[in-house]
Amino acid sequence: MFVVSKPNPTNFETGCFGASSSCHSEYNPKIEAVAHHSINGLRGSLCRNSSNLSHKLSELQETCLADAVQIEINCSSLNVNKAFFVRIDVPTGEQGVLHFSPSSADISQVFTPIQNGCGHGVWKFSVCTMENGSEIAHSQVSRNLDGVGILFFNVFPDLEIRLTQQEFLHISHCHTRRH
Repeated sequence: MFVVSKPNPTNFETGCFGASSSCHSEYNPKIEAVAHHSINGLRGSLCRNSSNLSHKLSELQETCLADAVQIEINCSSLNVNKAFFVRIDVPTGEQGVLHFSPSSADISQVFTPIQNGCGHGVWKFSVCTMENGSEIAHSQVSRNLDGVGILFFNVFPDLEIRLTQQEFLHISHCHTRRH
């Protein structure tokens, strides 16, 4: 990022290219004030200062390498003789639902988020049924995910959900914010 400012011919230490480095290490209010007034028509010289460089650096650090869309949830039912659904809560706020019926026993279903965003954080998997118009939760599993890949869950006849396998690449830190 470059800031436009007028060079000061009499004092080379506060000018943009007179210092030993092209990047100022301290905040210089004179350069900031001149930069805001000289942006019209791009008059003056170009210089970098630490405030705009650190802003760009923080934007780069905000990029998450473990995007939620790179996580796949594969869920199977094993001999479950009633209808149920698996609700998946993603840290981005997205929610997915996989519906299973007794006729779809031993069938696998897949959920992949469609909203881009950081996949780091707690993912919740709940097995629920609808009874008399009310949702009944039978089991829930939470996983703190820190990477990308595929998680395989099985739902058993007692409606317990368990992680049975994973093909997962752990990415420990995606950026400077904590989850």
